Amino acid sequence: MMVFKRKQIVVLSLVIMIIIAGYLQYSYNKSSTASSKSDSKLGEAIYVDNDGNKVQDTSNKKEKTTASSTDYFIQARLNREVAREKGIEAMEQITQDVNASEEVKAKAYNKIMQLKANSEKEARIEALLQEQGYKDVVVLFADDESVDVYVKADSLTQSESTQIAETVSRQGNVDMTNIYIRNIS
Repeated sequence: MMVFKRKQIVVLSLVIMIIIAGYLQYSYNKSSTASSKSDSKLGEAIYVDNDGNKVQDTSNKKEKTTASSTDYFIQARLNREVAREKGIEAMEQITQDVNASEEVKAKAYNKIMQLKANSEKEARIEALLQEQGYKDVVVLFADDESVDVYVKADSLTQSESTQIAETVSRQGNVDMTNIYIRNIS
């Protein structure tokens, strides 16, 4: 009997906490919606003078573009890692499948090793290119033995592109004709 009452108390307290959390979320959404209607966007800086009056936003378009290109590089790395982890998990399931043939298991194991090797190459190349002065870099090895390189730069000269391709070719053991470079500003 006592255990049953304890369970009821625990369940009741959890329900109350859920209701409180729902109310807080509702009131937060209501206040953020009201503040977003005042001609500002979420995450946008609002400058205020000493008297509390709003001052004209002095940020320029280039800063916003820089932020969006930085977001691109962050998102690209995140997408790459998520896709790679899913691929490795799928291959590991194949290697552990008792019904899979030894040949299929060997191919899955080799694919895991290839994915891990590509990950190490990408990280090494990105670090080297950043050391060469490029602000941000994402390197993506494809299954067809090509490499895509995205560099944060206003523009790239032919000499800079060649330097990037040589680094990728040397570190990634890839033919120069299979390297594709794109600048993101």
